[in-house]
Amino acid sequence: MVLIMALIVTLSLVACRGEDIQEAEETIADPSANSTDAVDLPYQNVTPEQIQTLSDVLAELEPLYNEAAALAVENGWEADEITVQELNVVYTLIDAGKHGVADPSEYGDTSKEDMDVLVEQYQAILGAMPDLIAKVSELYEE
Repeated sequence: MVLIMALIVTLSLVACRGEDIQEAEETIADPSANSTDAVDLPYQNVTPEQIQTLSDVLAELEPLYNEAAALAVENGWEADEITVQELNVVYTLIDAGKHGVADPSEYGDTSKEDMDVLVEQYQAILGAMPDLIAKVSELYEE
């Protein structure tokens, strides 16, 4: 359930991204918007600390995912649709997280509070990985 919630939040953040970046580009391109005031970038609410925390979580999460995926194949878990879906969600979230860390503008106008929730969700997924690894370490039985 945590994985599904995290996927929904990530997809909604990515879906909102396009409009916000276009608005920011229009603001920057508009000569009347050029003043001595700072330009209001669409990702200014995402802090470097949040990006670093997310990066750290991803650095721990990716090898655990790789281990779980290898064990799942080795022990026949590709026959279990739920386990395959769980692994696919984790993979998708890792990929989305990497893009966000590489380019924080991917988060659009995400608020600091929403970004904190997103980071917490990634941490929850990281915390759930040992259970998933333990599960796929056993031979799959139908």
